[in-house]
Amino acid sequence: MAEEEAKPLAYLSETVLKKRESTESLALTRKAQRELGKYGKNNSKKKNDRPRRSERVPKKNPKELDLIRMKQRGKRAKSALVKPKSKLLFIIHIQGQNNMHPKTRKILYKLRLTKIFSGVFAMASERILEQLPKVEPYVTCG
Repeated sequence: MAEEEAKPLAYLSETVLKKRESTESLALTRKAQRELGKYGKNNSKKKNDRPRRSERVPKKNPKELDLIRMKQRGKRAKSALVKPKSKLLFIIHIQGQNNMHPKTRKILYKLRLTKIFSGVFAMASERILEQLPKVEPYVTCG
């Protein structure tokens, strides 16, 4: 038995051997990943797994939101506009945003409130009393 003739080995090219080696190692890593749960049936997506409507609908720009809120404040009941007892108002610019809507910014410029914490004395006219509610979150007066 020990003296049996050695059979000649089949010749395989080096590239074939390298390919076998790489596929075997790849199969081992895939098997390990399946066991860990990274791939396979555990994480397969459902057919009905679509993005929610809230994810698909684009969110509104802060400038658009500012314009909407300004218009809503302008449409409030006119009884909310209480005439002050004195004819003189002191208006202070208390808040600002980089992405403020141009109409809101224009009203602040008309009131001469360009910087935060700047104040202005103004006569309590109807025009000013109509503009104040539109810029209410950015201004305080008394």
